[in-house]
Amino acid sequence: ARKSKSPYNCMKIIMGNAPNAGEHHGCPYRHYDAANLSSLLTKLNIGTPGDRDVMLKHVKDRNYQLACVRHFEATHPGAVNTQGVQLDGLGNHPNAWFAASVSYASVKSGGTKKEGEGDDGKAGEEKTMEEA
Repeated sequence: ARKSKSPYNCMKIIMGNAPNAGEHHGCPYRHYDAANLSSLLTKLNIGTPGDRDVMLKHVKDRNYQLACVRHFEATHPGAVNTQGVQLDGLGNHPNAWFAASVSYASVKSGGTKKEGEGDDGKAGEEKTMEEA
C-alpha cells in the first residue's frame, strides 16, 4: 500500500539533511559544493556564463531560493513578462517551479493545458523524486 505524503517546500528541503549516497533528493543549490554546482550548470548549459555567475553568487550568499529563481529565468526567457505564465510560489516550492515551467511551455506553444496536466491533457499524480 502506497502512503501519500505531502511534498516538502523549499525551506524544508534547504534546512533538511543533505542526500546520502544513493539518495536522490535535496536542493542542488544548497547541497552541492560550489565546484560541483558550477560544473553541473555548465554541463547542462543552464543560462549564460553571467547567469551562472549570478546563481553561484546567490549560493555563496546562502540565497538558495534566489539562485533557483535565476535558474528559472535563465531557462525560461521572458517568463516574468509573459502574460498567462503562472509564477506563484516560484522559489518557494518545487511543484511551483514545475507548474510555472508547464505554464510557460503552454503559453509559448499556444496551448491551453491547465496546471498539472500532462501531454495527454489529463491531470497526473504527484510523484516522489524516486518515482520520477
